[in-house]
Amino acid sequence: MSESKFETVSSLVDSYQVNDDLFDEIVKDSHLSDTWDRYHLIGDVIRDEVPEAINIDLSLNIANAIADEPTVLAPVVKVSLPEAVKAKVIQFAKPFGQVAIAASAAGLMIFNVQQNVADNESFTPNQIVQMNPLGGVAEPVSWNYQQNDKVSQKQAFVEQQRRFQALLQDHQQQVKFTVPVKPDAESLIEAEDTPK
Repeated sequence: MSESKFETVSSLVDSYQVNDDLFDEIVKDSHLSDTWDRYHLIGDVIRDEVPEAINIDLSLNIANAIADEPTVLAPVVKVSLPEAVKAKVIQFAKPFGQVAIAASAAGLMIFNVQQNVADNESFTPNQIVQMNPLGGVAEPVSWNYQQNDKVSQKQAFVEQQRRFQALLQDHQQQVKFTVPVKPDAESLIEAEDTPK
């Protein structure tokens, strides 16, 4: 369609000229008719004559478009008995395989974390300066040493239990500081009664 026809339609919409032949052509040509509608809508928007809500019902157009779509029928595939059994076995075993993969990944992660912790601890100055051994009793360096007697083993166990209890108490104190305290109903009423 030529640009001059669009200019002519635009001038007709703006009432600059009247052309009966062009009106007849607009009525016959759907493309020019759509252009006529769009130009009138543009003019209404510029003059602020558009209603606040435009009710556009697209459901009929969508239903017609869906009805016009061709129906695709998938062919039925015949599955032999061994293939059907194989498919069922795969369907049954798939969750176990996923669990095995997740467990392997978790095991590798734990192993790597332990390796990194062991590597990092060997270089920390805390390990070099530490005077008390972790078990409570120093282990001899040589290969030919005798096992500690039962008294020193018991002392080491008692020391280990004492450290464990100290760590447990420290943890409980930390939990008390981090848990938000719920105010009781009486303190809420008192807070509401106080002037602001």
